[in-house]
Amino acid sequence: MSSFLEEFLRNPAVVGSMVPSSRELTGKVMAPIDFGSARCIVEYGPGTGVFTDILIQRRKAETAIVLIEVNRRFSQMLKERYSGQPNVHIIHGSADKTGEYLQKLGLDTVDYVVCGLPFSSLPRRLGWRIMQQTQQVLLPDGKLILFQYSLQNKRLFERFFRLLDDTYVLLNIPPAHVLVYTPETTVAATNATEVVQNSSANVPA
Repeated sequence: MSSFLEEFLRNPAVVGSMVPSSRELTGKVMAPIDFGSARCIVEYGPGTGVFTDILIQRRKAETAIVLIEVNRRFSQMLKERYSGQPNVHIIHGSADKTGEYLQKLGLDTVDYVVCGLPFSSLPRRLGWRIMQQTQQVLLPDGKLILFQYSLQNKRLFERFFRLLDDTYVLLNIPPAHVLVYTPETTVAATNATEVVQNSSANVPA
């Protein structure tokens, strides 16, 4: 708790909250993940590893976990904490370079992205680049799972993704929204398929 608070006071725009996430919030964030089929899970801004602990506990041994943390102190803590874990990769860097990091690791696609970055505090262009990168690396049926303390960036998220679910978690400090998205390319493909099917159905035999 003390290290989390210290980092928040040092740089609140990056850390986003004074306290780690609650058990109720972590449960809602983990709920959309199919751990039995996931081959690669990326976490943006893992901080002290509250979500990471559960991801590692529930994943299959062969599932790759990629942690991207911009805060140097948190990044070092994560490396010390998970150094003995197979297929866990800790990267001190920015989420807008996710594709580059994955390429170096030999990973080309991602099943799930878990993200608690404080988009309300990030520069607009950086938020845009992170969403672009996320859309590019996620599989067509992959999911972006965001937890946010406000909804002021929903328009940004929904330029790249289609909303599947929005849950408000009161038992957290502060209360948070858990937003589950799928890539917008999936929506376009689905709509195109529906148009073709409808056109075919209207063609006389």
